[in-house]
Order: sequence, then C-alpha cells, then structure tokens
Amino acid sequence: MRILYDATPLLMRSAGVKNYHHSLLTHLLPIIQPHQVDLFPLLQGLPPNNNEGSNYGSLASKIRLGGVVASNYSGMAIPPQLATDADVFHLTPFVRHPPKDVPLTSMVHDPTPLLLPECHPETNVRYFEYFAQTILPRLRGLLTPSQAVKDDLVEHLGVDEQRIRVVHHGVDEDFFDTVPSTVGLARQTYHLPDHYVLFVGAMEPRKNLTNLVRAYSLLPRDLRRRHPLVVTGATGWKNKEIRKQLEALGAHLTGYVRRALLPALYHGASLFVLPSFYEGFGMPLLEAMAARVPVVTSDVSAMPEVAGDAALYADPHDAESIADAMERVLQQTELASALGEAGRRRARLFTWHETAVDTKAFFEGVIGG
Repeated sequence: MRILYDATPLLMRSAGVKNYHHSLLTHLLPIIQPHQVDLFPLLQGLPPNNNEGSNYGSLASKIRLGGVVASNYSGMAIPPQLATDADVFHLTPFVRHPPKDVPLTSMVHDPTPLLLPECHPETNVRYFEYFAQTILPRLRGLLTPSQAVKDDLVEHLGVDEQRIRVVHHGVDEDFFDTVPSTVGLARQTYHLPDHYVLFVGAMEPRKNLTNLVRAYSLLPRDLRRRHPLVVTGATGWKNKEIRKQLEALGAHLTGYVRRALLPALYHGASLFVLPSFYEGFGMPLLEAMAARVPVVTSDVSAMPEVAGDAALYADPHDAESIADAMERVLQQTELASALGEAGRRRARLFTWHETAVDTKAFFEGVIGG
C-alpha cells in the first residue's frame, strides 16, 4: 500500500497542528512497513520540526506552497501524476482540490467552524462548509482525535460512524522532564515571575479568555499577587477587546514561545487553566499534565476525555465556577500536588507510538475495507 500524506502544514509557521503531523510522522514512518508513505507535495525526508518557519527551507517551500495555492484558488485539481499509484491520499485542509480518482482520507481536529461559527473568521467557516459539502462525501475514512469530535460529526453532519476512527494524540517526552536551568532560561527570556497561573493557546474566542479574565479577577487579591496570570500562544483572531482586558489586568503576554522552551514554561507554573468552549483534543492539557502541573479545564467536548480524573472541571460559561476551581488548587497544596501526580500518570497513557500504530491500522482498514 502506498499512502500519499499531505504534509503541507510542515511548510508553514505553526504550532499545534504542525506539531501533531510532525510527531505522528516521526513515529509512523519507522513502523509503516510493508507499506510506503510519501509526503505531499514532493517532500523528501522528515527534517527536525521548526515552528518558526518551514521545515524544508524557504525556496523549496515557496515553490511547493505556490502550487497548492494555485490549485486552491483556480479550482483545478492537483495533477494526478503527483498521486500516481497511491492507494490513498490523506488530506489536510490545505488541499481543497485533490486528484479526482484517488481514494481519500482526512482528519478533523475540531468541528467548531460548524458548531461555533461566531468564534471563527469567515474564511474558516466557509472552508469547513466546503469540506463538509465537497470533500467529506468522497472520504473512504476519517480520523478524529477524540470521541467527542466523532460524536459531533455523526450528530451534526450525519457521518456514518463506521467511517470514523478515533485516534488520540500523544505527548512529547521532553514535557515530562526539564532541567532547572531551562526553567530559569524561560523565565529570563519571557520575563516571567517565580510563580504563575498559565494559559497556553491561540488568543481567539473559542479559548474563552474573556471568562478567564473574569474568573482570575474574582480570586483573592493575595492569590493574584502571588500568582500572576501568564498568557502564551499565537496571535489568533477576533481578540482586540480581550487583549485590552488582559493588558488592563496586568497579565504577562508572552506571545509565541519557542518550542524548545515550552516544556520549561509549563514546569514553572503553579496552575494551568484551559477554559475553552470546545477542544477537539486539547494538546496543552497533556503537556501540562506531563509537566506535573495541576489543571483546571472545562467540562465539555474532549477535555474530560483527555484529562480524566486528573483535573478539576468548571462550566466554561460561568466565571465563578472557573474561579472556584482555580482558588481551590492555589489554596490547597495537597490538592495541587495530588492533581499534578495524577496528571503525570494519565499523560503517560498517551504516546505518539500508540498514535502511529492506530493510524497505520486506520489506513490498513480503509484500503482493506
């Protein structure tokens, strides 16, 4: 079996989605025999991951991305010669017009452009509508990172559940252990306090930073003084007002953090909070739990599926609920320690090797079926 894997995300500056593809491929390629995986568009090898730019160099990336963009905007399908002898073409959202006669699979990380369109730019909403109407009916099989996403696709789009396979993400090993000097370097680089409440994610409406600000403001003043709020992540969208609120609050806004220092950022935190309205999986949950940081998160979508009994849960629509969970962790040392240890144990259950094994089985099932 020859699998043509759309690796277009590896040509871009990106964090979560790019990390997923690179970590999966790192563990999938060594175990894929007797099958073959080729990377689209005409990519050779799998260089080290670079969140700041392309993994393949500027000129090569511009040429390849130019071809993909030309296809997307012209409406012309990707030339079939690029998929010659492929048994399946595994798509990402970056390819809108795949070859017409190649079996297709894809991954839906989260369906929030459908479920929460108000949280997205219009371009995201339009693409998901296009995907649902044009790409989805052609798919031989579909991956989701959680049962929550699978259930929503079945309920809201009528996808046959037999076509969907849930394959959880893994967590990189370096999040489990980091040396004190690296924690010190992260503090120095991003001007961090000695103790802090941490949020990691793009600054966009789905992440519910508005209610995080409200919840944090409800904490006793001495807790806020001892544990400033640190918000780190990509620029995001629709965030002008929340950025003003965070600045007025005195939150530390680090912007995008270098991947090499991200584990240290977690290890320096007293509490990690992810109050999102929806997560298809929630990679930062695993990263925080691996770093033994107690977690407060929302009681919706995939977050309970990922964190299990290793987190405190809150209603994302209720700032008081979020504040109460945060205060319990920051005030109760034994609870914080117990959550940290439980999180570390649970994070060990999610490995990229298992993700790769299950993804290989997915491809075999699609072709065999």
